[in-house]
Amino acid sequence: MCKYTISCPNPASQFLQIQLELTAPSDGPISLQLPAWRAGRYQLANYAQFLRNFRVQNETGEKIHWRKISKDCWTFEAKKNQKYLINYEFFCSRMDAGGAWIDDQQVSINFINCCFEVKGLENSPINIQADLPSFKQHVCTIPVNPAGSWTAENFQMLADSTFLASNSLSHFDYKVGDANFHIWIQGEIHFDTELFIERFKKFTASQIQDFGEFPEKTYHFIFQLLPYRHYHGVEHQKGTVITFGPAESLSDPNQMEELLGVSSHELYHAWNVCRIRPQELLPYDFSKENYTKAGWMLEGITTFMGDYYLMKSGVFSLETFLIQIENTLKKEIANQGWKNQTILESSYDLWLDGYQQGIPDRKVNIYSHGSLICFCLDIMLLERGSSFTSVMRATWNKFGKPKFGYTNESFWETLISHSTDSGIFEDFYRRFISGNEDLIPFFSEKIKSLGLKLELNENSDQLANSLGILTSDNKIIKIHQDSPAFVDLMIGDQVQFQLTENKINLAVSRINGFMHKYSYDLGSGFFPEPKIKIENETEFRVKWMK
Repeated sequence: MCKYTISCPNPASQFLQIQLELTAPSDGPISLQLPAWRAGRYQLANYAQFLRNFRVQNETGEKIHWRKISKDCWTFEAKKNQKYLINYEFFCSRMDAGGAWIDDQQVSINFINCCFEVKGLENSPINIQADLPSFKQHVCTIPVNPAGSWTAENFQMLADSTFLASNSLSHFDYKVGDANFHIWIQGEIHFDTELFIERFKKFTASQIQDFGEFPEKTYHFIFQLLPYRHYHGVEHQKGTVITFGPAESLSDPNQMEELLGVSSHELYHAWNVCRIRPQELLPYDFSKENYTKAGWMLEGITTFMGDYYLMKSGVFSLETFLIQIENTLKKEIANQGWKNQTILESSYDLWLDGYQQGIPDRKVNIYSHGSLICFCLDIMLLERGSSFTSVMRATWNKFGKPKFGYTNESFWETLISHSTDSGIFEDFYRRFISGNEDLIPFFSEKIKSLGLKLELNENSDQLANSLGILTSDNKIIKIHQDSPAFVDLMIGDQVQFQLTENKINLAVSRINGFMHKYSYDLGSGFFPEPKIKIENETEFRVKWMK
């Protein structure tokens, strides 16, 4: 067994003191691999940049020579059955759901940031002890031992776990079936907690009902409600960490809807991603990129289903749910990346630029684009007597529960097995998943089955509507490729415009110091604003909302 002891004698420094104690299983080198990334974000984080003062000694205090064999892997020579102590400091200055943060109010850690995978001992139990006398309340997604420490079954479990120490945690709980759910809040509360818990019960019960069971006996929602603007969530098998701010904004129903949205999303991940996972991510290899084309299944499905269950459970009205879909459509309309990459290609390239703006119209967003794909498939299944909820229950029983990774092919075969009309689904896959046709016209046609109508209205922003130019503080951030201004203007140009009866005149200041003037005929139709209207109630909509 490996043992970690964490302490923080000076919280203001934001340095966590970590000691790893291990016994060598054999003579030879011991390699300590610090993760380069974390689950839920397919991007190298290079956590080794936050580590300092690494040292190794044996149980008598003798210093042991060590060396690095990569940017985040340390090694030293060990003797069988001898105990070694590895000490180091980790800088905790990233406040988000996947990072590590220390201040005078709390110690918040995702273990994957700062704990080594000991090669040869990956499957051995790992004990965690916290020496944090200044912080009396401790929450960990790993079950606590009678002695007050925590033991992970292996490194994969440790890497999937999180820890919070504080003196000001608010705690609430509820139960659905045999599963216990805990809500921990660090920060100010500006909302009705009874209503909050009731809403959580509703969407939790709805998800569990459709999957047939919850994978854990105990699950923790750990919230950081911050005094500044923030929005982030990270899934774990036994819980989730969610950062949101400003905390006082949660008195606004619209902001509460955002918090409920990310909460339902992360709970759905307890099945999808945490357990229903592609072969190439089972188990995770945190030392390097793990490439996958399953982005629409990992995040697109979860994005759609998270909001869908808020509506299905009665937490959201249909109108509120459709506002979320309209926001998704806005993102898709502003992005022409589908012309250049399929969602399979964009999934594979997450490691390249998936979490940054990137160059114009290079890729699709696996969250928003994948969500619309899922919505379309759900309607197609509904029209043929099934549903996406039935598909996901099948993937849970076939892949998630037995811990068997799926392939793109086996996942798709499971989906089309829920319909006798496989040709329709194969055509959809060819056009919109492995292909790159425009999804929005198909989406517009499909939602008619639910008695819904998509309207694409003129953008109220004249530059966006007439010239396909999106700006922020008068600075161009996007130009539609079909715009007449595409041959004249550049991203980064500062623009001022003036309207005449049939012209739009631009004064342009470019970063190279030159000024330009352009005049264009007034047009329309670029970057339309989506609105989904509720029309007649249909049989399919009644079934879909149950």
